Amino acid sequence: MPDLSDPAVHKLTAEILARPEYGQATGGDPILVRLLSWLLDELGKLEILRVEAPVIYWTIMAVIALVLAGMTVHLIWTLWVALSAPEPAAERWEGLSRRDLAQEAEALAADGRYLEAAHRLMLASFRALAERSVIELRPDRPNRWIRTALLRSSLAEGMALEIGALIEQTERLWFGDRQNDPGIYARWRSTFERLCAQAT
Repeated sequence: MPDLSDPAVHKLTAEILARPEYGQATGGDPILVRLLSWLLDELGKLEILRVEAPVIYWTIMAVIALVLAGMTVHLIWTLWVALSAPEPAAERWEGLSRRDLAQEAEALAADGRYLEAAHRLMLASFRALAERSVIELRPDRPNRWIRTALLRSSLAEGMALEIGALIEQTERLWFGDRQNDPGIYARWRSTFERLCAQAT
């Protein structure tokens, strides 16, 4: 009868797990350790190459140095281009301030293009808020930033929440199925008129 004591079972288990087919089951070395070990082996071979074939060794070293230098120059150039780029052009926003967006919205609504009209009134509302210094209107600021800025602004909380919800609903329609909803135009028109009334 085989020995089933704990030490005998442990010894038999260790022998089975030591077999090559179970090498992966025991985990072995992590991949990073194996990669580092391989890299050190290759560097050891380079050291041998330095003694036995110095021309090949120094050629490899020169190629590595050139690649590293090229990567460094590319990184510096990329950062320089990014940091020296001019500020976003303000023409689009200057043009926006010269246009009568409320009148454009009215014409679009009369033509039955309610979503476009609501979008124009949203832009007109942003301009009105910027003119009152409630928010800062910049081309690099997304609507999500405007919603957050409204909640932190001097605007009444109810009005800020209402405009934030309208912005979100307009975005969903504008970038979604573009449903031509007259209700969204009516809500923006009411909001814009209240903003204009508060400014006077």
